[in-house]
Amino acid sequence: MLEILNVIMRLFTWGFALYRWVRKQEKFMLFLSLALWIDVLAALAQGPILEELGVNPEVTALMPLMALLAVIQGVLLLVTSLAILERLESLRAQVLLTAIVAGGSTYVLITTIYSLSPSVLMAFPVSFVGLSLMTLSYVLIERSIGIKNIAVLFPLGAFLLGVINLTYPVTINTSLSSYFYGAGALFRTMMLIGMAKYALFQVTPPKTTVVNIPKGAFYVDNPRHLQAILQKMESAGNGVLITRSPPKGGTPTFPVFWVTNVSSSAPSENVTIIPPTDMGILVDLVKRHLEMGHSIVVLDCFEYLALENGFERAFKFLLSLKDHVLNAGGTLIVATDPSTYLEKQWRLIEKELGGLEV
Repeated sequence: MLEILNVIMRLFTWGFALYRWVRKQEKFMLFLSLALWIDVLAALAQGPILEELGVNPEVTALMPLMALLAVIQGVLLLVTSLAILERLESLRAQVLLTAIVAGGSTYVLITTIYSLSPSVLMAFPVSFVGLSLMTLSYVLIERSIGIKNIAVLFPLGAFLLGVINLTYPVTINTSLSSYFYGAGALFRTMMLIGMAKYALFQVTPPKTTVVNIPKGAFYVDNPRHLQAILQKMESAGNGVLITRSPPKGGTPTFPVFWVTNVSSSAPSENVTIIPPTDMGILVDLVKRHLEMGHSIVVLDCFEYLALENGFERAFKFLLSLKDHVLNAGGTLIVATDPSTYLEKQWRLIEKELGGLEV
């Protein structure tokens, strides 16, 4: 029964990944969904699972197929990581992938020709999948999912599954193998829950795209001006607010990213918690809302981001945010106090942002 549940969990995890790719058209999700489909096929190639399905194949005949599927899956997982990092088109990445494909397939061929033991045949492919799972887990948490999100269960489960795969050459012929199989089922459950959350994440489009605020990149240093802008966003249901102090008194009509290290639960439905060091994830989330039609981004905590990450990193984040907003034809407004910066720092900010009168 556990074997059948294993297949079902793999199948649903693949289904959610495919759904997200169809809905979002993200390149890395295409590669990930392919890797997860290979994972389903790898399960169906296992003797115990086939026996549960009423098929009794020659197990030794399946081993080369399982090894080759593992190599393919590992390559696709690695490609997914490189796509997230936007390094897939680099020469170094292409040389690495070519070497792994050539070396992995040659390893499977040689070990099959010389009829080496199944543990030797599977040693490299399974270990490679383990390393690829662990690499992907790190990249997803660092660049896309973050930590304070149920979706993090997918990369965490994948990481732990990768650790189990790395132990394969040592534990496969010991009494620990059955325990690791059970643990693997638990980790796949985590992956399924996390992928379901990740795939079903919805970005709500604005109520209206018309807001009486000029397009471009600006700063405001008057709290009353900021409140006037937020009132226009509230009326239009249009915009994204990045802040240290989420709006109080009900659910805002626009998405709010609350930058904090303290709270673990959002005060209302439209508020998402983001740690101050997850600036890459924050840019990605803002980009998704811009793609859905939101045209205003208000950054109300640049000083805090500079404190937590250093001015140089925070300023690079600001430039990236500005580029995405302007490319979308929107408006970026940074609410800040010039007196909190060194003269050199403020000159850099003022060079990128103009003053806005509301």
